[in-house]
Amino acid sequence: MVRALAVVAALASCSPYGGGAFTCSMDSQCGAGGKCANSFCAFSDDNCPSGLRYGDLSGPNSNVCVGQEPGPDASMSSDADAAMMGSDSGTSNVCYGTGPGKVCFAQAPTGTQTIDTAINTDTAACAMNVIGNNPGCVIAADSIALSGAVAVTGAKPLVLVAATTITLAGSLDASSHRAAGGQIGAGANPATCDAGTVPGAHGGGAGGSFGGTGGAGGNDNVGMHGGTAGAAMATLTALVGGCPGQAGNGGTGGVAGHGGGAVYLVAGSSITIASGSINASGEPGAGGTNQGAGGGGGGAGGLVAFDAPAVTNNGSVFANGGGGAEGAGANTAGRTGADPTATAAPGGAGGTNSGGDGGAGAFAATAAAPGLQAGTSAGNVSGGGGGGGGGAGLIKIYQAASIAGSGTVSPPPS
Repeated sequence: MVRALAVVAALASCSPYGGGAFTCSMDSQCGAGGKCANSFCAFSDDNCPSGLRYGDLSGPNSNVCVGQEPGPDASMSSDADAAMMGSDSGTSNVCYGTGPGKVCFAQAPTGTQTIDTAINTDTAACAMNVIGNNPGCVIAADSIALSGAVAVTGAKPLVLVAATTITLAGSLDASSHRAAGGQIGAGANPATCDAGTVPGAHGGGAGGSFGGTGGAGGNDNVGMHGGTAGAAMATLTALVGGCPGQAGNGGTGGVAGHGGGAVYLVAGSSITIASGSINASGEPGAGGTNQGAGGGGGGAGGLVAFDAPAVTNNGSVFANGGGGAEGAGANTAGRTGADPTATAAPGGAGGTNSGGDGGAGAFAATAAAPGLQAGTSAGNVSGGGGGGGGGAGLIKIYQAASIAGSGTVSPPPS
């Protein structure tokens, strides 16, 4: 049970509720670790959906989880109404979504939000009225329409929340890529990634793992030392992007590719991709530069999640792995792998006769095994191993049974 700090108790007589309650207007009034929530002090409690529980001196809300306050608006007229509104039945909050990107507000978001310019989740005008702890940058409205080419970068994943509908008729690009000046997708490279076993000597780096395991790095000129990929994520429990590959070793090893970013779309009624694409793919590895250095492994694809009663895709949605890079020769650089598109990303090859080729990044338009490849071994004693292809990302569906429409999705949704 969370208890209010002594500093709060000392001020209880200032409350309109009398000696048994204390009201606040800022966090500092609640003491160390306290938060001022709806005019009462609350403290961390993992047993509450919001992560916060009111303290003992919170009047009618004492020892109640934040977001579960009693009151005349505490319940909806029926369970069916609650489901239609995306609300938590039995609370006064309005919540949208059922997966790890679920978002709650005190009131339903309003207005129409048009998105047609780049978003940096570190500097964007993210919603400040989210109840509980959502790790993403939340942009909310009654309806959201996206058009044009929208790049999404920053440390936080992007969460789009609409009380009614989300419609996309452009490109939402949260991928990590080297082309066109390069970018790192929003929420990529989380600290929870399994780094695997990095290459030794002149081995190629393994591809990053996320929804699927990355390809192994190619061996060096003595037939060993290629990198081994980390484990894939068994279950998505947090809102995160994809994992990076490994750098190549020896000489000036090839730089690893970053993982793809994370975008989470939540709507009360429907999400429609009328045209265009959502891309959360991984970045390719860079080629080894010299002295028989190994090529870099490709980054794993990231996360695209749909959380709505109905989802339609007439464009393309993909979170594919980046291509692994070619290992270097004695004085010749290996070639960088390719950025993924809606098809597989080839590994780097053809830059040198002695460096191993990079492996292709993961891609799967069906439930069959992704077309992922390991880097190949060095061609002779002066070469480095090729980098492995990046593993597949995740396309997740919540609420809807499947994705309707004529569009393409890779990897297969789950």
